[in-house]
Amino acid sequence: MNLSVDIDVLAGSFPVSCQLQAAAGAPVAIVGLSGAGKTTVLRGIAGLARAARGSIVCDDEVWFDSQTAGWVPPQNRDCGFVFADAALFGHMSAFENVAFGLRARGDRTAILNQRAMQALELVGVAGFAKRRASSLSTGEAQRVAIARALALDPRVLLLDEPLGAIDVEHRTPVREALLRAIAEREMIAVIVSHDPAEAALFSDSLLVMEAGSVVQRGTPAELREHPLTRYVAAFAGVNLYRGVASPVQGGVSEVDVDGSMFTILGTASGPVALVIDPDAVVLSRERPSSSARNWLVGNVAAVVADGPSLRVSIASTPSIVARITRRSADELGCVPGATLHATFKASEVRVH
Repeated sequence: MNLSVDIDVLAGSFPVSCQLQAAAGAPVAIVGLSGAGKTTVLRGIAGLARAARGSIVCDDEVWFDSQTAGWVPPQNRDCGFVFADAALFGHMSAFENVAFGLRARGDRTAILNQRAMQALELVGVAGFAKRRASSLSTGEAQRVAIARALALDPRVLLLDEPLGAIDVEHRTPVREALLRAIAEREMIAVIVSHDPAEAALFSDSLLVMEAGSVVQRGTPAELREHPLTRYVAAFAGVNLYRGVASPVQGGVSEVDVDGSMFTILGTASGPVALVIDPDAVVLSRERPSSSARNWLVGNVAAVVADGPSLRVSIASTPSIVARITRRSADELGCVPGATLHATFKASEVRVH
């Protein structure tokens, strides 16, 4: 199954243009700052915003074609949509919200009940089934919204900042449950995020939007190596690692990343993702005697201009990128092949 999108759509008077291809089981992430047009693209795919030009084709079914006036209304598109603000019916229970779409399409009661409860269990909110949506926290409501979309088992799953409101403790298992469902059910998934780490954890296929247009597309590594705009450079330049965390004494945890042990604040167990901004990485010729708990060493692999600064890639294990001034680079003798030490504080690590 494939989704082909090539549309121009207006958000008020703001023009948005996007072209993308998405295959079953291989999520595509649209990333960019607030106001870039990401949500408008999702609304266009779902039919909630009618495009002015272009086409939307899901497999061989034409959902929109401006040349032939082809149009499939939103309720007839096989889409599940997770809105950034959950958009639950506050007077209904969590179960009733998840069952709403199933009931609307005429599923039998026994099947409806089973699918609704399975979806709630998948994202860890089965215990809230009888609670009114208005009594749920924002994170709980967002998990119910995800369950509502998954219960429909749609061909196309549209996710608008799906994890933004979910607390760190539940974010990883919900993300993994989503990714498993997308792969196992072979759904076509398009995810919107303003968080580079979150986007990269969902997909290796990224579309970066600025001011209503796609300015670059590629894998995180491709964006990092060849950014076409300053925003892409800042967006893709973060250090992202996956590892396994174990709590230790002193209110911190250790995370095994490719054999290197990183220290993070707080108690964490199991698989985690770590994000370190390049500005938080300190480079030196020798290992510094500072309070920074995390340390790597390796040769300089690349030095790339980033506005008035430089992005320095260190071929450590794992590799790491630092952003430093040109003056610092000169003082360090920062050229390809030079050996440098990279340190960063536990407090600078964001845990996902």
